[in-house]
Amino acid sequence: MEDLEFGPMTEDDLDEVMQIERVSFSVPWSLGMFKQDLVFPLARCLTAKRAEAGTQRLAGYVLCWFVADEVHVTNIAVRKDLRKQGVATRLLEEALSQARRDRMRYCTLEVRVSNEAAKGFYRKLGFEAKGIRPKYYSDNNEDAMIMRLDL
Repeated sequence: MEDLEFGPMTEDDLDEVMQIERVSFSVPWSLGMFKQDLVFPLARCLTAKRAEAGTQRLAGYVLCWFVADEVHVTNIAVRKDLRKQGVATRLLEEALSQARRDRMRYCTLEVRVSNEAAKGFYRKLGFEAKGIRPKYYSDNNEDAMIMRLDL
């Protein structure tokens, strides 16, 4: 998708963020969690927007923490009607570009072991499975796969 504009997430984005979040995850983040990351010094909250009907609408977002030499992806989601069109790829590539500029050495994330689509998406971008976090997800005690990409 070529017509995306990237920028920092703001409080004005949170209504659209919450709409995407609620349909994307079985255990969505709360509004308070997003507000905390907006002011957390180590967090980078990035949005992708596109022009629709004369206004800028949120297409997706990615949140990361930049800690020491690691960038850790904490949340990424795309509006349901725009999925499988490259939005998530472009968002993550933009975040990784910022990480490289900030001289981060690697990127990590967790993904449900049952989420084959997400694991395939991350592998396509060069991430590799590095371990398991047992019973990571609170809704069903599912394990998380730890994935890592060297930058």
